Amino acid sequence: MSLFVISFVLLLGVHVVSAGIYFSEFDTKYNLGDMIDINVNVDPIVEGRLLKVTLFCNENNVIEFNNLPDESGNVNIKLPLNFYTIKEANGDCYFLGDYFTELRTSLDFEISKLLIIKLSKESFFASPGEEIIISGSAEKLSGNVVDGEVEINIPLLGLYESNSGEGEVENEEEIDGPESDEDGNNQESGNESSDAEDTNEETEEEVEEVEEVDEVVESFNAGKFYGKVVSGEFSVNIRLSEETPAGNYRVDILVYEESDGQRSSEGIVLANLEVFQILTSIDIALSGQNFDPGTTLDLKSSLLDQTGVNIDDEVSVVIMNENDERIFEKIVNSQETISYQLLSNSSSGYYEIDVSNGDISNNKKFFINEKAIVSFEIINNSLVVTNIGNIPYKKGIEVVLNGKPFVKKINLGLGESREFKLTGSNEEYNIKVSDGETEISRSSVMLTGHAVSVNAVNEKGKGSGSPIVWIFVILILGIGLLFLFRNVFKKKSFAFHKKDKGGFFKFGKGKKDQAGKTEINVGDSGGAVAEGAGAAVGTVVASSVVGDKKKPIAHNQASQVLVLKGHKSNAVVLVLKIKNKIGNVEKQSLEEAIGHAYNKKGAVYEQGDFIFIVFSPLMTRNNKNEAGAAKVGENIVNVLNEHNKKMKDKIDFGIGISSGEIINKIENKKLKFTALGNFIVVAKRLAEASDKQVLVTKEAYERGISEIKAEKRKLNEGEVYEVRSVIDGEKNKKFLRGFLARQKKEAAK
Repeated sequence: MSLFVISFVLLLGVHVVSAGIYFSEFDTKYNLGDMIDINVNVDPIVEGRLLKVTLFCNENNVIEFNNLPDESGNVNIKLPLNFYTIKEANGDCYFLGDYFTELRTSLDFEISKLLIIKLSKESFFASPGEEIIISGSAEKLSGNVVDGEVEINIPLLGLYESNSGEGEVENEEEIDGPESDEDGNNQESGNESSDAEDTNEETEEEVEEVEEVDEVVESFNAGKFYGKVVSGEFSVNIRLSEETPAGNYRVDILVYEESDGQRSSEGIVLANLEVFQILTSIDIALSGQNFDPGTTLDLKSSLLDQTGVNIDDEVSVVIMNENDERIFEKIVNSQETISYQLLSNSSSGYYEIDVSNGDISNNKKFFINEKAIVSFEIINNSLVVTNIGNIPYKKGIEVVLNGKPFVKKINLGLGESREFKLTGSNEEYNIKVSDGETEISRSSVMLTGHAVSVNAVNEKGKGSGSPIVWIFVILILGIGLLFLFRNVFKKKSFAFHKKDKGGFFKFGKGKKDQAGKTEINVGDSGGAVAEGAGAAVGTVVASSVVGDKKKPIAHNQASQVLVLKGHKSNAVVLVLKIKNKIGNVEKQSLEEAIGHAYNKKGAVYEQGDFIFIVFSPLMTRNNKNEAGAAKVGENIVNVLNEHNKKMKDKIDFGIGISSGEIINKIENKKLKFTALGNFIVVAKRLAEASDKQVLVTKEAYERGISEIKAEKRKLNEGEVYEVRSVIDGEKNKKFLRGFLARQKKEAAK
């Protein structure tokens, strides 16, 4: 009995003995390509027992380890995470230890192929032909650095380049392909043996296969760029083609590591690339190359970007005759067709059309033919034939009176006329006059006389002795003398540079400056207002702001017209864009704001929703008006912002300032000017882009940099500046004059 008890106790003791399993600390995140290095300890050690450690990922058995613990009960497990050890296992993992009768799991950890990619910037802006640099960093989930490859793919760019490449390959095959007969054999190999022919055919097939492979590789690699990732950093330079289409492109940046020829880990991040639309050329389309005088010329100009796509912008069209004189000019939209009626007496020769936008221009010539053209007029009982063509008229005309024809030979110089007396038998006649090209008809014309006839009276033209012409000439001379005397008397009243009773300067005769040019004297408050009113703005009444009171300003008008003779000046234009519909209360605030422009002697005119303020040296007597324009803009912003704070109905506006050259003159107290270049168009764009700010072009800012304090901004129009403040130069000068005066007085004492 005692032996049985002892045996039972021993058996029970065997089942009671158990071993503990302990895992050392290890990382919680691993990437493929990393090494897992852990220690597993068992206690107590059971003689002859193996420690079984199994790696589970996503509840799947990945790999098992069977090891005999050492004398201390330790087992070291090193597991390289590669395709030879764990295949493509990844996800949430843990180790399961099995020793003797004990089972224990380790802490959870993650095995992943994911890399963390960070870019230095996520948006890129470039013009065709420019270079962009895409750089960033990459690290594993474990925080370890990456040494691998980076692949940058721009899908839309690749599609464009691939399509372009395919077109070129097709053309090369069509041009370079061997000539073959109907059976497909090379016609030049007729004298060779059949074996040689077979060999050549096989060789050609191999070459074609190689070319096809090259083409596929080229298409596959289009839009892709590669680089190295070293110590977790990468940088890839990408130069865009000069023909890269404008638009937004998605950029895929892929970073990966390879192990044994396979990607062990990778990560991708997206960026955006915007390619600007750049004006590269201007196309001019004409309805013909040769035109007869008096006909219509149709013209369409197109602004083309780097890929030949139209740019929606304005162009300046100028037509010049053979003496380089401007006979037509207009600003139109790209691809807008305009018609120009050629004068019937336009001289024969080559004419030139110049189309420009900014620094890009193009010109095209057309030819006006020689053509003899006459006009017919029937006045009472007379037929007047006038040469309105561009060469002497030496042809015959036919006059038909009630079916009876009369042919008259005519020889007329340029602009000359001849009169024919029409007579009849005191009855009504149907009259038809023609020279084969020009024709006129009249019915029921009473002709008196004794016989039906067409008789020349005399020649009319330049220097003609016709009483009607003389009367007309005398009337013209009389009107001219009347205006001459009126202008003389008017000049006497404006002969000196002085103020009138109202406190405003009048236009004077002027004086010569150092360059020998005439300066037109204008008043301290001599502004100008527009002809007409804008659609949204309405008529703005000129007024001068003095404290809390207003005083009226002499209304001088300004208009942008064709000025062929005048002063060439560097002017500044301020454009105020009213972006919403406004009522009478808003117009009053707008009137108060514009009043600052009159104080600075600006010339104002309205056009649609825009108000233009031109600062010309002829008005301001100052060759640098950028700071003054900026000050006016600053005051306008203050007035309109104050209105928006107090009033329910707001004024949405923007202000742009630009400078450039104009041809201008003052005529009848009106500033008339022609802008050279597109600086007014640029100012309009800035006003549209502005949000209750004063935006200044780079050129205008640099001319007034000593007084204008501004912050640089980047818009589609390029480098512009937002005005922050303007130094009051006049106030500083006044203080300096007062200080010097006080110094003189103290010195005199």
